[in-house]
Amino acid sequence: MAQLILIGAGVILGVILCFNGYKLFRLCLAVTGGILGYAGGTLVCNFIESQGTSLSELGKILITLIPAVLLAITAFALYMKALIGVTALFCAYFVYTDYGVLFPGVGLSKTILALIAGFIIGLVMGAVVYFAQKWTICFFTAFVGARVIALASANYIWNLFRGNPYALYIQDSLLGTRVTDTPALTACFIIVAFTAAGFVVQLKSSKKK
Repeated sequence: MAQLILIGAGVILGVILCFNGYKLFRLCLAVTGGILGYAGGTLVCNFIESQGTSLSELGKILITLIPAVLLAITAFALYMKALIGVTALFCAYFVYTDYGVLFPGVGLSKTILALIAGFIIGLVMGAVVYFAQKWTICFFTAFVGARVIALASANYIWNLFRGNPYALYIQDSLLGTRVTDTPALTACFIIVAFTAAGFVVQLKSSKKK
C-alpha cells in the first residue's frame, strides 16, 4: 500500500509539471533541484555503505534530505540563473540511471562516460531553454514531468509485464539483452508519450493567454 501511495504521489506531481510546467516553471526548477539533491544524497549513502560503514535511518534521512532542500531552495531563488546548471545535472542523472548500462566500459569508466554524455546534453538543452524561452520551457517542463512520472511508475509497470515473453522480446530487440532486467524501455515509452502530450497541451494553453 505504501508503495502505491508513493507511486500515486509521484505520478500526480509529474502530471502537474508535465501539463502545467510553463505556468509553474520556477516551481519546476525547485522540484528538479530537490530531486537532484535527493539523488546525490542517495549516491553518497550507497558509496558510504559500499565501504563497509553502516548508516542509521536518521543518517540516511539527513544525508538525502539536506541536499534536497538546499538545492530546491537554491534553484527556486536563483531561477533562470540556475537553469543551465540544473538542466545539465538532471540530464546527467537521467542518462546515468536509465541508460548508463548501454555505454561501453565497466565500473567507474562506464559511470563517468554516462554522466559526461548526459551532462553535455543537459548543457545544450539548458542553453537552448535559457535563450529560446517559451516553447523550450514548455518542452523542458513536459520532459521533467514525464521523467518524474517514469521514475515513480516505470519499475512497477515493468514488473507487471516482465513475465510476458513478448515484452521481453521487444525490449531485447530494441535495447539488447544487457538491459533485460531493467525498466529502461518502459521508462522511455512513458517519457516520450508524456513529453509529447505535455508539450502540445502547454503550447495550446499558453497561446490562449
